[in-house]
Amino acid sequence: MVVVSAHVHHIDHITQPTLYYKRFLFMSLPELHSFAASGDLKGISRILSEGADINEQAKNGSSPLIYAAQNNHMNAVEALIKAGADPNISNKMGGTALNRAAENGNTDMMKFLLENGAVVGPLALIIAAREGQLEAVKLLLKEGADINARQSWGQTAIMLAAREGHFAVCTYLVRQGANVGFKDKGGKTALRLAIDNDHPEVAAYLRRAGAVEEKEKKKPVAPVVSDDDDDDDDDDPIQDDIVVSSGDDEISEESLD
Repeated sequence: MVVVSAHVHHIDHITQPTLYYKRFLFMSLPELHSFAASGDLKGISRILSEGADINEQAKNGSSPLIYAAQNNHMNAVEALIKAGADPNISNKMGGTALNRAAENGNTDMMKFLLENGAVVGPLALIIAAREGQLEAVKLLLKEGADINARQSWGQTAIMLAAREGHFAVCTYLVRQGANVGFKDKGGKTALRLAIDNDHPEVAAYLRRAGAVEEKEKKKPVAPVVSDDDDDDDDDDPIQDDIVVSSGDDEISEESLD
C-alpha cells in the first residue's frame, strides 16, 4: 500500500468552510484516500486501475468516499460510487459519507448518495441541525430520519440547533414534531442551551413552543467536544460514537483505539 502524508486543516468559525476544517491535525493517508480528499479524478482512476481497494479504511476508519464527501468533491463522490464504493461504510466515530454531505449542506450530494443506497443513520440529522443546514434537515426528515434521535450525551437535533442559535432550523424541527422537553445527560434542555449560549430569539421561540425553564441543578457538564460525534474524520479520541434513539435504546457503539 502506498501511503502519502496529508495535512488537513480544521479551523473553527472561518469564512471559507469549504476550504478549511475545524482543527489542525496531521495524518498519513493511503494514496486513494488522498486523491479522494483532494478531488483528483485522474489520481483516483489511476490508483483504482492499479488494483487499490476502493473501500479500504484509513486508520480512523474512513473510506475514500467519506473523504471525498467531507471535502465537498461531488465529481469524486460520483466516480467512487460508480466504481463500486460502499456508501454506508462508517469511521470509528460513526461518520459516513452522507453525514459529511449533510454537514456541508450539500443536498445534491446527499440525494446522489441516497439514490445509490446510502442509509440515513441517527447522527446525520443531528449534525445537519448543529451546522444550521436547513435544507439538509428537511431532506433527512423526508427520508425518515428520527427527529428525536440522541447522540451519546443525550442531545438531540433541536438541542444542538438551539445551542448554536439556528433559529430557522429550530422552528422547522418544532413544527415537524421535535420534543422540546428532552434533557441531555447534564440535565439541559434545548431552551437551557439557547439561554446559556445567548440566543434570546431561539429561547423566546422555544418558550412559545411549550419549553419550560426549570431551575438549573449542578450536574455533569458535557465535554467541549462530546457533542461532535463523528464531526471530523480524524484520529481525535472524541468518545461520542454511542447514539441512542428517542426511546433511549442503544443503536450503535463503536470501540475506539
